[in-house]
Amino acid sequence: MYLNKFSKENVTIGFYVIYILFAGIAYELFPGDAKTPNMGVLLLYLFIPISIIYFLVHLIRQLFGGINHTICLVIHGVVWGSILVALTFFRS
Repeated sequence: MYLNKFSKENVTIGFYVIYILFAGIAYELFPGDAKTPNMGVLLLYLFIPISIIYFLVHLIRQLFGGINHTICLVIHGVVWGSILVALTFFRS
């Protein structure tokens, strides 16, 4: 399978969709309580640094590379914003 037949925007969207689905499935399959959080919660905590690193890679390529990554940067912002909105609504 050649990864270069997918556009960088599709790879970015695919990363977020697969990661969030995997975290949701892990949250449902592996039980946990208040003292020992489950695998889904761990993946949610790991999501923050992983997505920031992925954003920084696209930002560095945008600033110093010859390829336009503006749409990828917008995708990162939309995903972060939608997760913040979802967590705000499910807070109670």
